[in-house]
Amino acid sequence: MQDVLLRSDPSGLFEARCRAARALKALGGGNVLASFLSAPRLAADPMQRLGDEAVVEAAARALAEARRDDANFRLLLRLGHEFSYLAGVVEALGSFDRPEAARVLVLALGEDTARPSAEAALLRLGRAALRFLVPVAASPYPSAEVESDASRRKRRSALALVWQIGCTKRTWRRLRSLVHDKDARIAALACKLCLLHGSAAERAKAAGRLAELLADADWMLRAEIQGGWAGRTDLSDIHADPKGRTAIAHPPIDKFGRSPT
Repeated sequence: MQDVLLRSDPSGLFEARCRAARALKALGGGNVLASFLSAPRLAADPMQRLGDEAVVEAAARALAEARRDDANFRLLLRLGHEFSYLAGVVEALGSFDRPEAARVLVLALGEDTARPSAEAALLRLGRAALRFLVPVAASPYPSAEVESDASRRKRRSALALVWQIGCTKRTWRRLRSLVHDKDARIAALACKLCLLHGSAAERAKAAGRLAELLADADWMLRAEIQGGWAGRTDLSDIHADPKGRTAIAHPPIDKFGRSPT
């Protein structure tokens, strides 16, 4: 089994090696898996490298299931730094549910393949993950003026996780500037956080900002914004036309239905 696991196929085929990794787990070959993952060899050829990466993922999952000790956690933590784009590595590391993994897990939020595994693990960590998520959400890379797509995806994911885990007032103070973020989805989510944790003046400005965002929103963002309106009287003056093309902030009216002059 060890020979099969180590033998990289130039054609990129990897299923036999992945089966070997799973068999080693069943046979108690955790030491072999750990040795393989300590120094995984990846081919330079792109096709062969894809196969090698698939085997690394399978071996990481197998190791996490075979033996959940501190040594294996530290091994997967080091592996995660190098391969944060591999879903299997991120899933294996996240399965330990240890806060020390959060720093690596947030790296994977910018990777389309690994993001779901990282998000699930960070959600399980709960409040312990906030101190890693907040700086990511608030820090566009390389800059706010020229942000990369990966940075934008990572920040959207991090802020959404803050929303799901639960933002404290202290956390909100570090995120309040995102209400005016250049990315509409980030700004809209920041506005929702503001409506929960901001001051009265901030909440009023957030409602106006949501109206601005709604004016240019696509159907998906429009649904996200309007999905949080139910029962909120502070958003009752925000209105989209029947086709969703414009947003109008109506002035308040008194009990007789009159607008103030």
